[in-house]
Amino acid sequence: MKAVGLLPINLKGKLKDVFEYVPLYRRKPEVIAVFTLIDLYGISHVQHNLDDELSEKVTRVKNWLQDDFEPTFFRPHLSVHEIEAWLLAEGDCLAKRLNDTNIKPDRNAETKNFDNPPHRRIEVLFKSRHRDDYHKINDGTPLFQCLQFQPVHDTCQYFREFYDELKSVGLAALNS
Repeated sequence: MKAVGLLPINLKGKLKDVFEYVPLYRRKPEVIAVFTLIDLYGISHVQHNLDDELSEKVTRVKNWLQDDFEPTFFRPHLSVHEIEAWLLAEGDCLAKRLNDTNIKPDRNAETKNFDNPPHRRIEVLFKSRHRDDYHKINDGTPLFQCLQFQPVHDTCQYFREFYDELKSVGLAALNS
């Protein structure tokens, strides 16, 4: 029976490590592709114009990331603007965690602007519900464990592109 495995590596925000890992894994014959998932919010290595569309920013960063690597092997993806957008898109986990049925899924969570990134919007929700600040580890971990896949896949274009390409590469490897 054939199998395809994933090896997640947390680069802990060190973007430079992407450029070290890709060549390292390229030399391993059992590795069919390297995917990245990097927050678009906070990448300062690529300059954007104030009036650039989100899709232009994503394309520009992906091109910058992929510039030195084989495109069929290295497949950079971006979470827009941060992965917390997925929590806002799904909504139910936040509503449960904060015990507030007024919190609804935000179908446009992934496309909101940089001035008010997802983690800040979540922090406002936490504070307005008479709670402490939002803590990415203590609060984020149970929120992501609760997260339902389908609403995020349905409403977050960049997540969907990442997932669908990952699935496609895996299925192609199984069928080869």
